[in-house]
Amino acid sequence: MQVPDQPAPRRRPSGPQGAQAVLLRLLYQLGWRVGPRIPAVLQEMVISAGAAIAVDRGGRPIDQYAENLRYATGREPDQELLRAGIASYLRNFLEMFSLPGWSRSKIIARVSTSGEGDLRRAMADQGAVIALPHSGNWDLAGAWACLTGMPVSTVAEELSGPEYEEFLAFREGLGMQVIGHRDPAALSELMAAVRRGRLICLVADRDLVGSGVPVTWNGHPVTMPAGPALVARRTGAALFPMVTWFTNDGLRLDIGPRIAHRPGRAGLVAMIQDEADYFADRIARRPQDWHLMQPFFTRGPAGASA
Repeated sequence: MQVPDQPAPRRRPSGPQGAQAVLLRLLYQLGWRVGPRIPAVLQEMVISAGAAIAVDRGGRPIDQYAENLRYATGREPDQELLRAGIASYLRNFLEMFSLPGWSRSKIIARVSTSGEGDLRRAMADQGAVIALPHSGNWDLAGAWACLTGMPVSTVAEELSGPEYEEFLAFREGLGMQVIGHRDPAALSELMAAVRRGRLICLVADRDLVGSGVPVTWNGHPVTMPAGPALVARRTGAALFPMVTWFTNDGLRLDIGPRIAHRPGRAGLVAMIQDEADYFADRIARRPQDWHLMQPFFTRGPAGASA
């Protein structure tokens, strides 16, 4: 989450991008209608076949994903890792589409945790902010938190047109408060949510608006949003990094130790560097469940990291 710019005017999509937006909208609408009714065996078949086809066909998105994995792991990703990563990405979407049809008990049973005790103590004391990367299924994590006494407030990328409304209705249906990333009052709304006893969960690897804080990830320069650290410092809430990954039959929430508050600009950078270090360590262990497929690592000449 970042301090947002003023909201951009909505424009009617046209040309290839407009067609893509319409297709995406139809995909979400269809997915949420039929997702809960797709048998698990069929989901596994779709995931396996889809991953194999996507990697075999290649193209710019797969090349970008391979580059991100290369920097994250320190090695050239092979076909097996790429297929596992795309399969995990597809699993995330299918589970997201299925979530509205899951019972309370099923959602709770699918999630296991580490570090949960300290998080709950912080929630009962000064409040808590979680920073997490694009890994595992963050919607399932949010639904689990809401159902177990930690109502979630979050920021989502504000899409154009009805597809954003679809996301909004979906996440609010799970019990989350969702704020658009271009909302000029986002930071103050999140601070107010902390004071109301809500858990702040912010996806914190991708720099959406280009105003992130420079840090390093496995020694490579990146920029990451300042939102989680800012909200934590300004409210006194505890700041936790968290990485989620898939298990055979569920989702693991790996909640890290509290990140110490430090004052000033240098302190803010140090807090975000702590987030990056935790993300980098955990993702290097389970790279296939990191779903960041947009440009992330800063590149110098000839594609080398700067």
